[in-house]
Amino acid sequence: MNMKSLESALVNAPETKIKVSAGLHQNILRAIRLAAPVSRKTAFRRAGPAWAVGVLTVILAVVVFYPPQQGAVDPVLRNTPVQSQVQVSASSLMTLKEGLLALSEETSTSESELRKELERLKSDLARFDFRS
Repeated sequence: MNMKSLESALVNAPETKIKVSAGLHQNILRAIRLAAPVSRKTAFRRAGPAWAVGVLTVILAVVVFYPPQQGAVDPVLRNTPVQSQVQVSASSLMTLKEGLLALSEETSTSESELRKELERLKSDLARFDFRS
């Protein structure tokens, strides 16, 4: 078979030549549409409103039966002395001082040991040729 005969067979095929009237075409399409399975709502789409009502009922029950917990609040005593800013800063400085004294008493490194360590670090810097 050559290309011309193959092309003419495809172009002049009998199914391309059949003409159908508009009324018959509509009848055929209607029959196809009626023969197709009817699309029904899925179970989830049918149950959606019922789920919404159930959820709203639970939320309403929680709001009605479990109101927010409110505890008794003690009123502020009017005659309680209020510390001034100076007193607060002085007390924090005293606390800091006590902490530093306790820290200095715990460390027993003497000055001579610190100097030896400093000399060792300097010699290491010189040996590895680091510029300080």
